Amino acid sequence: MRSAVAVSYELEDGAETARELANSIGEKLNPGKNSIGFLFCDADTDGAAATRDLKKLLGFETVGMTTLATLDSDGHHEAAAVLSVLTADDCEFFTAVSAPLAGGGHEEKIRDAYRRAAPQGDASSQKPGVMFALCPPGMSFSGDAYPNVLMDEIPGVPLMGGVASDDYDYERARVFLSGNEYRDAMVAVGVRGNVKPVFSLRHVTSRFAERIRRVVVAEGNVVRKVGDETFVKYLEGFGLKTDVEDPLLAFTSYPMMLTREGGDETPLMRHISGLNLSDGSGSFFGDVPTGTLANICLISKDDIMTACRDSMNALLEEARNTDGYEYSSVFCISCCGRAMILGSDADAEGRILSGMLPDRLSLSGAYCLGEICPTRFRDGVVSNRFHNCSITFCMI
Repeated sequence: MRSAVAVSYELEDGAETARELANSIGEKLNPGKNSIGFLFCDADTDGAAATRDLKKLLGFETVGMTTLATLDSDGHHEAAAVLSVLTADDCEFFTAVSAPLAGGGHEEKIRDAYRRAAPQGDASSQKPGVMFALCPPGMSFSGDAYPNVLMDEIPGVPLMGGVASDDYDYERARVFLSGNEYRDAMVAVGVRGNVKPVFSLRHVTSRFAERIRRVVVAEGNVVRKVGDETFVKYLEGFGLKTDVEDPLLAFTSYPMMLTREGGDETPLMRHISGLNLSDGSGSFFGDVPTGTLANICLISKDDIMTACRDSMNALLEEARNTDGYEYSSVFCISCCGRAMILGSDADAEGRILSGMLPDRLSLSGAYCLGEICPTRFRDGVVSNRFHNCSITFCMI
């Protein structure tokens, strides 16, 4: 596998965005037998036109999604389009878009997209080595559906991806596939052949208060009772104000950490997406399992920078421990909440990654409203998970 990354600051003219990106890629990379492009772009970008023209200019499919900010090997970009191209003679790339996920039946629609992005996926020798999911925001179901459906449909295949974002107006986030844009559909990518992906992720788990309570009543991503209190009362017990106009923004710095007693599984981090003051419940982007132990965390800039550095170190170590394969590309999906907490020092993660990235590797990244990455991928066993307030990496 070989790769190259290009950046354009042209947002309004999608055709010009595509020309700039294609010219830059052409100077850096000789395409192999099969190729694919991944476009992460500001919500003001005409991504449909850009991906359409990129396919014409480069001759292969380009998938993409909007994001709060982007990353490449030079660091963080507030308003840019970043294109990562993968090419290989010994790999194949497959793409699919789901039917609209709003209105019910989302699991079967996601399942169908995975099947089409992983042809012959029921045969072990033909399974993809890794899959990607670019997902729409604002769906009524939990983000856990994306990894859970894949693990049920094609066990053992790792999944990397995220939920498209914008500048927190919730109106312009969308995903793309070679000239088409989607506000309520998932774009899936399957990579089959000689690929040996490695992954890492880190949460920020600084404790805000030792007020740990068990989740007693929850359905999917809706929590009704924690300990002997409604979820709203549980939050108020930390001194947090719950009568707020936008719970997502108000509680960005206060994610909930979920752990299982006696287990060694990576804790789950969950962002609050909504509060119902009339019945005391709270909704989240991902599932909140009944019986887990909950605690509210306070996230600081230093925590975020430490987690970024630790996760990148872990990724590089995983790659060093994999023999017989030359890595070329790193994908980074970080949380929009992390970008907001960094505030005026928005480039903090970008500086760290730029300084740590080996010369032989390219890097592209996006800030998303939810991150998808395995917590375990070893010996044919994978645990794909949906995360919040995390930084995730995939190297291929």
